[in-house]
Amino acid sequence: MDRLESWGSTGGPCSVVFKWSGVYAGFFQDDRLFDCNGRYLGWRDGRGEVWKYDGAWLGRVVDEHYLVRDLRALPQRRTPQVPPVPAQPPQAPPPRVARVPWPQCRDPLEELLRLPTIGELVGVWEAVAEHLCLNADGSFQWSATEPAGSAIGTWELHGSELRLCWEGVEEPERCYAVIEFSGAAMLLRWLRKTGRSLPFWLYRRLDRNEPVEHVDESSAT
Repeated sequence: MDRLESWGSTGGPCSVVFKWSGVYAGFFQDDRLFDCNGRYLGWRDGRGEVWKYDGAWLGRVVDEHYLVRDLRALPQRRTPQVPPVPAQPPQAPPPRVARVPWPQCRDPLEELLRLPTIGELVGVWEAVAEHLCLNADGSFQWSATEPAGSAIGTWELHGSELRLCWEGVEEPERCYAVIEFSGAAMLLRWLRKTGRSLPFWLYRRLDRNEPVEHVDESSAT
């Protein structure tokens, strides 16, 4: 039934990983975990424990092709590893029959690989010096304090890409990859035509009288 579980690729043999829902999620190659598009997610140690790219504990490998996180376990961290070059994905395997995670456990890949919907992006998103308002009519307003500036335009969501079309600028179309999304925060990377931009966090402002909480951005991929 699941004979296609490993293939050769540019970096060597790999083994596929599924969500407990049965959906193909990604693969391990040389103990590095990648999503189904070849984006680096983390690594696996010699005990089968899996660590996120920023050093946070994701869970552990069970039944060779699944990850599980015990909700009773205390938070753990490791020193992040140097991110590898994105891997060449193998041929996607067929989905599997859905399974139920173990009692008091959850599938960490459901949260890690969650993508936003258009409705979930509507609202105000902020960082220390930036303010982005995504409106339901497809328009946006952006402002920054350092350096001072502002812009307006339109926005669209295409899969994992947030596309902004700025009005009155030399490079109007800007595409941002949504690396992580939780509903309250999202990690973006500007997909520049030249060079490589660092990822950055934006946080949803639910109550404008409440301060915005931030997380460590130093080790995001």
